[in-house]
Amino acid sequence: MTIFAFFLTALLGGGNSVAVRFSNVELAPFWGATIRLGASALIFWLILYLWRIPIPQKRDALILLLTGFFAVGVSFGLLYFGFVKLQASLGSVIIALGPLMTFFLAVLHRIETFRWQSLLGGIIALVGIAIAARAQLGTNIPILSVLALIVGSAISAEGNVILKILSPKSDPMATNALMLSSGSVFLSLTSLLIGETHNVPTLPATWMAIAYTVVPGSVIMFYLFVWILSRWSASATSYVIMLFPIVATIAGALLAGEKITLTFILGGTLVLIGVWIGALMKR
Repeated sequence: MTIFAFFLTALLGGGNSVAVRFSNVELAPFWGATIRLGASALIFWLILYLWRIPIPQKRDALILLLTGFFAVGVSFGLLYFGFVKLQASLGSVIIALGPLMTFFLAVLHRIETFRWQSLLGGIIALVGIAIAARAQLGTNIPILSVLALIVGSAISAEGNVILKILSPKSDPMATNALMLSSGSVFLSLTSLLIGETHNVPTLPATWMAIAYTVVPGSVIMFYLFVWILSRWSASATSYVIMLFPIVATIAGALLAGEKITLTFILGGTLVLIGVWIGALMKR
């Protein structure tokens, strides 16, 4: 069941990159992220109310709120900003650095021991991602967008490590409700401070993109991620991000008519091998 949840998370998360690109066409990045996380948080709070799931103790709740403010709010804001000018597949390649960041941060936090197997799997998957995205690397790459995605991925990786420390104490539903709430507060304040336009979507494609990012792309995916995190190590769980570029490129081919080349197939194969070695294969 955990392995099934792992690959389902990869499928849902990879589709988010394409959906965000569609929503950014009509919505300002921070405003679009606010709508997504705010709606997702409301759904989680409704589930807590209906199922009578208790909220964590004050100390744990405060840590989750702070983690959500930075690891969700700041991170998602930077990711949405980066995707304004970057292709979904290329952006997913940069985000795929997350597992390597999570691995080293988990070692620094002393919740995991250094394993050559995890490092090897990450390097193989990273090489595969670079090969898969080679055909999509243009000559004019916005450096600011690339830096935004790298910093956002690093902040998210640190949040994954903190979540791993707290995951045995908190229900995944309550964890997501608290984190998404504080994250949406940061995004809404940032959107107001920088003077974004707060318009209501009018295009059907935008509404479909928002619906995807809220329900399967946030509520279901975040729940599965926290659920997997309570059973696996932080670094192993984060390897699901390595599969995001594969799903994003396939979705881009289906929705935007992008071509899938032999280079992409070779890179995708290496990614799968790296994820297997780093996350799924036994020692």
